[in-house]
Amino acid sequence: MNSRQSIRTGTPSAATTFTTELGSWHLQRFPARKQDPLQAWDAADELIHSWLATQRPQWQAPLLINDSFGALLMACHSELLTPPPVVHSLTDSYVSQRGFQHNSKLNQLNLQLPALNLLQPLQNLPPNIDAVLLKIPKSISLLEFQLATLATTLKPGTPIVAAAKSKLFTPSVRQLFERYCDNVSVSLASKKSRTLEAQLKAVADAEPADFIDAWQLPEYGLEMRHHAGVFARNALDIGARFMLQHMPAAGANRVIDLGCGNGILGIVYAQQSPHSQVTWVDESYLAMASCRTNIDLNLPHSEAYQTRVDDCLSQQPSASADLILCNPPFHQEHAVTEHIARQMFRDAKRVLQPNGELWLVANRHLPYYASLKRLFKQVDQHAQNAKFVIWRARG
Repeated sequence: MNSRQSIRTGTPSAATTFTTELGSWHLQRFPARKQDPLQAWDAADELIHSWLATQRPQWQAPLLINDSFGALLMACHSELLTPPPVVHSLTDSYVSQRGFQHNSKLNQLNLQLPALNLLQPLQNLPPNIDAVLLKIPKSISLLEFQLATLATTLKPGTPIVAAAKSKLFTPSVRQLFERYCDNVSVSLASKKSRTLEAQLKAVADAEPADFIDAWQLPEYGLEMRHHAGVFARNALDIGARFMLQHMPAAGANRVIDLGCGNGILGIVYAQQSPHSQVTWVDESYLAMASCRTNIDLNLPHSEAYQTRVDDCLSQQPSASADLILCNPPFHQEHAVTEHIARQMFRDAKRVLQPNGELWLVANRHLPYYASLKRLFKQVDQHAQNAKFVIWRARG
């Protein structure tokens, strides 16, 4: 994933005490880091808390969508409201789910099924959902997929309260809500954010398959398919293209495509090295579903290949890989950060065999060399162009 925005370093630690009209909680991003400059909530979370404090709804089974680290869950279990018997939470992010659980325990909620039901994007929604709290995602395609899923599954008239930064309330976003909802009302801006209230309406012509895009990569004989919200959904991203032009030699035994997205790096390597054991890893459920589809479409004996949803390589065994390919992100939804890449480097160091190699493509301006050099004995610049550099780290 790429961005022109620079990453700020040396910033002070963010607050971890989240206080609203509904109460006060200790919230951390996941995984928790010392001196983390990013906080685990934003103004949109605060506006939803304010709405709930004013309206005092008596919901029985609300659905929380894109609740990154549990700020909305805290609201549902505020002492000022009647806690619902069950809370459903839907997110594309495995890391967010882990953060959700982490902060639940941190605040002594210790919720488990059936009181807390964690859902993945392609699962069927429970029929008992009677309200929706939604943090509007950065991806418009993901937002439409989520709204279409709600409108084709839940009862017409189900209330929905959404929130986001004001800049995300574009005409196209409002049109999406008007397509799938009735009585759409957007608040005035507060803290550079807004809320939206609406009621879902029945929409018969929206199916999950409608949100799968496909494109060709003829130079490699590939057809790629993508679910909503997956990076490079409509075309090969230029960083991955540069990496494909400078891939490591075939023959590595155990290979991992880390932060794989649509799976393109690992798929091309598997084409060139059919006897390698390739595993694809990402924290996005929709990315992994897209990757699995692309493996099945493009590689023979696809059942032999593994895909894993993980927080970087947290669940992968040490000294278990000979080669790791990586095109790391440096944003987490709306937040720009390099901590994900640094965690990937640390995990790669642990998971690689002593003579294994990490191959990494990154924007030239990102300060990854120093981070890699602290972990690996040898860090070489394998290739570069005006925008990207490919690092090879080993030892």
